[in-house]
Amino acid sequence: MVSNFLDAIRTRSHWWPGVHLRSANRTQRRYAAIGAMVGVINMTLMLTLFKSPTPERLFFLLLTVVTLSLIPIFPIWGSLGYLTLWIVLLQVPHVPSSDMTITNAAFFFFLAIFLPLRVALILALVVPVALIIPTGPLPTAASQLFLAACTLLPGSILRHTETTLREEVSTATEKLKSIRSEIAREMHDLVAYSMSQTALRAQRAAADPSYPVAAQQEFAAIESTAADSLHELRLVLRALRNNDENTDRASITGLGTVVLDLEESVRAVADDLSTSGYSVTYRCRGDGHYNRLQAAILSRVLREMSSNVLRHADHDRPVTITLNQDVDKARLVVTNGVSSSQHRLPSSGMGILGMKERLSTIGGSLDTLMDNGTWLTSASIPLSQSPTLVIEDES
Repeated sequence: MVSNFLDAIRTRSHWWPGVHLRSANRTQRRYAAIGAMVGVINMTLMLTLFKSPTPERLFFLLLTVVTLSLIPIFPIWGSLGYLTLWIVLLQVPHVPSSDMTITNAAFFFFLAIFLPLRVALILALVVPVALIIPTGPLPTAASQLFLAACTLLPGSILRHTETTLREEVSTATEKLKSIRSEIAREMHDLVAYSMSQTALRAQRAAADPSYPVAAQQEFAAIESTAADSLHELRLVLRALRNNDENTDRASITGLGTVVLDLEESVRAVADDLSTSGYSVTYRCRGDGHYNRLQAAILSRVLREMSSNVLRHADHDRPVTITLNQDVDKARLVVTNGVSSSQHRLPSSGMGILGMKERLSTIGGSLDTLMDNGTWLTSASIPLSQSPTLVIEDES
């Protein structure tokens, strides 16, 4: 019978006591704080009314604070602990049951919120029954029964309201996830495919020696723009497919670009280069705090660096991307081996100049170095400086 009773609690209670304090949700912690507050208020009132409380009374008042605050975290064990404390208190002389009247009200309220109604009613009846069995003070038992009725009802109503709201939020969240996934699929199947084809055709045309050099440079610029836009689109698709409600990796801004956590941007660029056949190692060190303009510019500079890797890097040599961050400075470094092939993709020659101009608007700088066949590009920005210029959308 006891086993069936516990099974019923386990299956119907929202919070079975096996939960750890660290995994308790925000609602449980909030109610635990309320329980502790009620216990402290009760103890303060009792100590104020009785100037010289006995050690026994002080001991029970302290235990009341502890057990009451544990009920939201461990509903069944906390409730059983509180009832045990109540029963023991009734057996101790010179400790009146009135010491727990205020906390009993909170106890009944918590029962209705954290346990199934049938279980809550059974446990709530223990309080008045425990009064009747040893001494039989019917008026006191009746007052406790009335107190239980007055607090169980609003607790049950609040529980029902919270459950309904959770279900509505869950339904709306699932519907939003479905819509986001559908949009992501359509964008991937239609826009991303067309953009990939544009980039590939422009790449082939830029490498075709039958075209004049000027035309090849234009095709290379088209390929670079298409690859840059495709990268931004992939970041948008990642954001749409990211169903973690606590994560806000990307947001569309007035800069016409995706502003995101720079660590996520490094990972995305590394993934793109890996897909293109390069062996890529990326490292993110430290923790930097960027405003939207700084994040947008670094993101675009990083994509231009990756475009240069696609045009000039040797596929047989590794590529490294490193983002070093501290309180007042961020440094982005990309290294790659330089291809000796005569069929490298031509470029417009404006990539490095464009990166320098972008970085200069936020007080940053760009450095390049060729060393023993390895090309190094380093972009640095001060994080303590607030930029004063606004870059317009170049699309």
